[in-house]
Amino acid sequence: MENQNNNNEMQQAVTAALDEQKKKKRKRRLIIFAVIIVVIIAIAALSSGGDDSSSSQAGNNNSAETTSQVSADKEAAVDGKIGNYVCVVKKAEICKNWEGKDAVKITYAFTNNNTEAESFDIALTDNVYQDGVGLESTFISSDDDDWGIDVKIKPGVTKEVAKVYVLRDKTTDLEVEIGELFSFDDTKVKTTVKLQ
Repeated sequence: MENQNNNNEMQQAVTAALDEQKKKKRKRRLIIFAVIIVVIIAIAALSSGGDDSSSSQAGNNNSAETTSQVSADKEAAVDGKIGNYVCVVKKAEICKNWEGKDAVKITYAFTNNNTEAESFDIALTDNVYQDGVGLESTFISSDDDDWGIDVKIKPGVTKEVAKVYVLRDKTTDLEVEIGELFSFDDTKVKTTVKLQ
């Protein structure tokens, strides 16, 4: 009887020790994974920050933003209707992105006329061109900006949403094209944004 109790205690001790080793291995893997992620982020930041002038500008993100004139292109649908949605360019603001590069923040008025709640980024897609070449989307360094592109809104509701793009220059007009993300109809609302 005593021998059986000793065996049970020993088996429980071995099981507990194995569980502890598994936990330590799991923790060690997580730490290694976290270190690898940090190294990758640091390498990416160093490789993109090769120009000292852009890093010195990054601290000046509080510089005055300029609001640009937005004028509808002749090809644009006057009402901004795209399928079950309405989307109109409201304004464009020249700013700096998180790297200190010149950027433009475009604000849309997005209306959901679908039967279910939808967000801008699930319902629509937008492309911004300068001299016929697409602009890359980016972020502003301030974390308190709520652009709302992923916020669902109920049918009949309108919400302002915004996206930021890296500019090639601060003078050439922008062409904004908005269409449905998933549709066989390639109707697009086109708007010209004048930066001067």
